[in-house]
Amino acid sequence: MPERDETDADARRSSQGDRARPDGPAGDEPRAWNGSEEPAVRRQNGKYRRARLRHRIVAVASNAVGAALTRRHLNQPIAVRRLDVRLPDWPSSHDGIRIVHFSDLHLGSLLPIERALGALELVRQERGDLIACTGDLVDLDVDGVEPLLEGMGSLTAPLGHYLVLGNHDHLDDPRGIVRLARAAGLEVLLDESRVVGGSGLAVAGIDWGRGVRECRVRVDSVCNRTDGPIHLLLSHNPLAFPEASRRGIPLTLAGHTHGGQVARRARPTQSLALGHRFRAGFYAKGPSALFVTNGLGAWFPLRLHCDPEIVVLTIRRGAMSLPV
Repeated sequence: MPERDETDADARRSSQGDRARPDGPAGDEPRAWNGSEEPAVRRQNGKYRRARLRHRIVAVASNAVGAALTRRHLNQPIAVRRLDVRLPDWPSSHDGIRIVHFSDLHLGSLLPIERALGALELVRQERGDLIACTGDLVDLDVDGVEPLLEGMGSLTAPLGHYLVLGNHDHLDDPRGIVRLARAAGLEVLLDESRVVGGSGLAVAGIDWGRGVRECRVRVDSVCNRTDGPIHLLLSHNPLAFPEASRRGIPLTLAGHTHGGQVARRARPTQSLALGHRFRAGFYAKGPSALFVTNGLGAWFPLRLHCDPEIVVLTIRRGAMSLPV
């Protein structure tokens, strides 16, 4: 579920209130997590309980307005958007690369496994050079995620298939998701990078960071441990972009906001993603760009002028040019 943007002061208050988090005890700096450490006891932490309560409220509300709304939501077509992007610092060695980006499936009652696998088939049909998923595979429970991860692992792309975790992936069993994803053949990036292709495209990904400060620390960490420039950054939270742009990373891909799920026609930035600095679509700072996808899933059964989507980005080197 999208959260409002968090200031550094908010981050300090929240870290004082959280006694157990996947990125360390209260008050610790966010740090790299390689998926091998035990998370907090499953389904016992406060974040899980709050998410479970939210899930029950949404279920009751959906039943109150009628099953027709949920059926309509589940039958809403998934849009495949193909966009051309030019970036001045994109490596010429990978001029014309096609990146298939999807996010925020929220596997659960509002996105059953059949719809999730159907979305993966659309990804497969695009035959991308690189596939990137920016998190929130599950809505709440990890149970039942195996067919989704196996389906993702069956997708092939010459430059690889990469995954970062979102906030919902941390609610139940993040270690289990990482283990299953890696067993399926996915590259899970937890504050780390990979150099792919014979000519050195550097792809990095950061674990979930709640606010600007956490995202900044994670981006700094992966940049400091990577030899040479990073060209593509994957982050569930778009708030990684300020530091990514300061570091000169040409392209950041993110999700998290769902585009607000309800937006004005032809005005995607005017939506219910209130409190978010980066709501949907493209943003630029200097030679760096951010793209925030609407995602595939939902946390309430309604999308209006904000279609669930899979996005295919064709990236070329050149003067900055971003789709409107």
